[in-house]
Amino acid sequence: MVKFGGPIFLNEFKGAGAGEDHGVKSSDPELLVKKHKEKGYTSAYVPGIDRKDKDLIRATRKAFERENIILAEVGYWENIMDSEEAERKRHRDNMLEALYFADEIGARCAVNIWGSYCHGNGNSKHCAKNYTEDAFADAVDMARYFIDTIKPKTACFAYEIFPFNIVDSVENMVRLVKAVDRDKFGIHFDLVNLIADPRKYFYHADIIDEMVRELGSKIVAAHIKDIKLKEPAISVILEEVPAGQGIINFGALFSALNNLPNDVPALMEHLSGEQEYDAAASYIRAEVKKAGINI
Repeated sequence: MVKFGGPIFLNEFKGAGAGEDHGVKSSDPELLVKKHKEKGYTSAYVPGIDRKDKDLIRATRKAFERENIILAEVGYWENIMDSEEAERKRHRDNMLEALYFADEIGARCAVNIWGSYCHGNGNSKHCAKNYTEDAFADAVDMARYFIDTIKPKTACFAYEIFPFNIVDSVENMVRLVKAVDRDKFGIHFDLVNLIADPRKYFYHADIIDEMVRELGSKIVAAHIKDIKLKEPAISVILEEVPAGQGIINFGALFSALNNLPNDVPALMEHLSGEQEYDAAASYIRAEVKKAGINI
């Protein structure tokens, strides 16, 4: 069953962008739960709480569990392949901490992009080596390292699908699952991040079918957003847009996720603020209802 959600807003007026943490900062578990219930959300980003406060972690976990709101993900959006050794080590250590925290608080996964063979932001600096077999081997080694070091009981480690490196296709994710060979290696499904050309854009329903068919049992979380092909244009320019302004078939996407054996938290992202999230949620709910699903 799909568990739908998105960021909540307390004293913040701007939504998190790409590569930014979507978890709201609050030390009040009851307030967090209340805000999610007000929005009708049944899944949530892990809030930005003090990771050293064990009592707060337990209280937060219990509060969300009591209301059957799934904590979906701890995001760490930094470059674990950084070409500078000190930075690479720092990011990998922080990724270990994120996975440990995800397991403590009861989240489905800790997620990061694979990164880029560069110094700096792996979200926006790209190179050809990111698609090599060496990159694939590094992705396997890193996933095993994080999982084998932390030995999480419930949380998975996952790479967010991303078009600028080795985790850019269903085929490569299938290869990774087989090569990593760890029960706690999960799949973070971001449909829009799999759409990198016009063919995939117009036939993205085929990607949904392939992902669910090949990797459905491994999907631990999903990001929900829309995409639009810029026209008129000779070059291919794909832009994220609010739900309803693009081409994504939310009925097909949620129907596929809803048929999976496990609950799947599906979280909106990358919108500008609370009003835009409310409008997107309303549109998505209406489209999904046409498919016979209530979220």
